[in-house]
Amino acid sequence: MNSLELLVLSAALGTDLFSVAVPIGMNRMRLRIIFRAAVVFALFHIVLILTGYYVGHFLGSVVERIGSYHSEYPLLVMENWASILGALVLIGLGIYMIRENVIGAVPNKNKAHPLQGFSLLVLATSVSIDALAAGFSMGMMDVDLVKLSVILGVVIFFIALLGLGLGRKMGRYIGGRAELIGGMVLALLGIHILWAMLY
Repeated sequence: MNSLELLVLSAALGTDLFSVAVPIGMNRMRLRIIFRAAVVFALFHIVLILTGYYVGHFLGSVVERIGSYHSEYPLLVMENWASILGALVLIGLGIYMIRENVIGAVPNKNKAHPLQGFSLLVLATSVSIDALAAGFSMGMMDVDLVKLSVILGVVIFFIALLGLGLGRKMGRYIGGRAELIGGMVLALLGIHILWAMLY
């Protein structure tokens, strides 16, 4: 794959992240936290696509040795489970944000947000898991892994910054209910993805 193809692939993998980053960015948080989260999102995408690549490459070599034809079935199964898992995480995170906004009527500057600790790791995994399926299929191709990692990391980093930054600005205009709106958007997005996968 050439650089342009890798760039397009990276942008496509970042669309889920962008749609999730905007409502999450509506939470009040510092720029330092947004920058750190963007780095985590980029690293998770790189790790998962490389993991998928090596698994796919290994399975491809096994298929060649036994002389069978490659089946798309494992890839489809992985993509379906990845989408369902990601949808459930988004629904859970959306419900959590709605609950925090409804219960926490008094503003609290020290209140936890989704971009720290374990919740950040779970969120980063859910938005990067499609990279695992993409890497699985790429394991059958000739790919420069260093170029892939650099391009994917840079693109995902800037998509995360753009989405979170846009959400942060929208949150200022919307005010105290920004977290509630963001949570509703995340929950509805997760429900839509789950509905599309199941039906």
